[in-house]
Amino acid sequence: MAFHYQNLADRLTESIVSGDLPPHHKLSSLRSFAGHHAVSITTAKACYELLEARGLIIAKPKSGYFVKNIHSVLEPPTHPYFSSCAQAISNLELQNEIQEASIHPSRVHLGAIQLSPKLIPTDTLRRSIQRALKHSAPQDFLYSDKQGHLKLRQALSSHCAEDGIYIHENSIFITHGCLSAISIVIQLLTQVGDNIIVPTPNYNGQQLLLANLGRNILEIPASHNGIDLQRLEHVMATSKAKVCLLTINYHNPLGFCLSNSDKEKIAQLAAQYECFIIEDDIYSECGHTTLRPLPIQYWDTQGRVFLCSSISKSLSPAYRIGWLCLPAQQEHLKDRLLSLLSLVNTPLQLGLADFIHCRAYRQHLNKLRFTLAQQVDEYRNFMIEIFKEINIKITQPQGGYCLWMQLPTKIKGLDIYKFAQQQGINIVPGEVFSSDEKYSNFIRLNAGYPLNPRIRSALVSLRDWLQVQCSNHQF
Repeated sequence: MAFHYQNLADRLTESIVSGDLPPHHKLSSLRSFAGHHAVSITTAKACYELLEARGLIIAKPKSGYFVKNIHSVLEPPTHPYFSSCAQAISNLELQNEIQEASIHPSRVHLGAIQLSPKLIPTDTLRRSIQRALKHSAPQDFLYSDKQGHLKLRQALSSHCAEDGIYIHENSIFITHGCLSAISIVIQLLTQVGDNIIVPTPNYNGQQLLLANLGRNILEIPASHNGIDLQRLEHVMATSKAKVCLLTINYHNPLGFCLSNSDKEKIAQLAAQYECFIIEDDIYSECGHTTLRPLPIQYWDTQGRVFLCSSISKSLSPAYRIGWLCLPAQQEHLKDRLLSLLSLVNTPLQLGLADFIHCRAYRQHLNKLRFTLAQQVDEYRNFMIEIFKEINIKITQPQGGYCLWMQLPTKIKGLDIYKFAQQQGINIVPGEVFSSDEKYSNFIRLNAGYPLNPRIRSALVSLRDWLQVQCSNHQF
């Protein structure tokens, strides 16, 4: 039997899907909605939050709730079938080249997944650093605790608790970004030559990391709907791989967010097959709704999940501050973990702690989520319009700011990447999202910058090139 808020959400869903409530229509305030339907404010809020989770409405800070544009829809990408077998990552030279090219500062920023500087609250960050330095203790200018400054660990613990994620400050270890945290856990749990279970397409930075660490990958399929859990269970049960590297909240590049039931299932599988999960949660605060999704770690009762994250995608990559969470059941690994850590800049740690404690980070996230939802929609709508004569497919991300685009069958991502480089445009070809280039007719685009005239022009250039190629191939 459905709860009352679910019934109300279903009625509003019908109105939105039918067009009775058009895109960008402003909904009633929570108080007005509650009064009109004779329900509590709590029920009204639960109804709106469910509509947000369905991707039908969006909350704009200090303005209210608005209907999203759900009618500009492209068919989602389709991915090739493959069997799961362990293999080394062989395209290391290509991985390095494309990663370097994707962050070139003078090119149009459609490559690396990063926020526009205009979305980073630099003045507030500067004030937090100045305030932290002003109130710092003399010992803060000596070698710091390898685990990370207590003030930052306390700030992160309190911040996560507001979202229902309870992590004790003593379980948090500060690192130089999320990839550094993942690298440390991989070295903690595996040896050179071991196999790591990874869903693909998969973030090319993780691919490069695993190659540099000498680990093999055992790929399982993923799509816009999430991870193939049947394949995951089969691989856990039949392979010798004892570590799985997953991004399940706004996956890069697919943009999906797994349901709570799927997350709980993964935690159960990890316990059943004694497999560790390294959970890359870097995008969880970049959703397109007001709610932060829970990590797999929330359902972990056996100490099998190592949660890793950072502020690189939600605030600034330049800070280079990340963290990993050591499960209580793995306390015996602490000494070895500390030996793998390196000291992280103390003034920046203190500045971030202040930024969190003074609520500036929470305020930034509330604003950022709405901006990203609006920005990603603008990119998709523009691309749907300009590519309408070409057979492309593109994801509808639930969060984050990656767009994963499938090109016509005979068009190679590397070819359009080379053309884009000549035009001063950064993109990332699909070839680097697996070990054997199985996504060769895909590209990934960054939607972290406002859709300005320069970016529109760049996308039109890509469209024009594709039209010529399609004509040459007689599609």
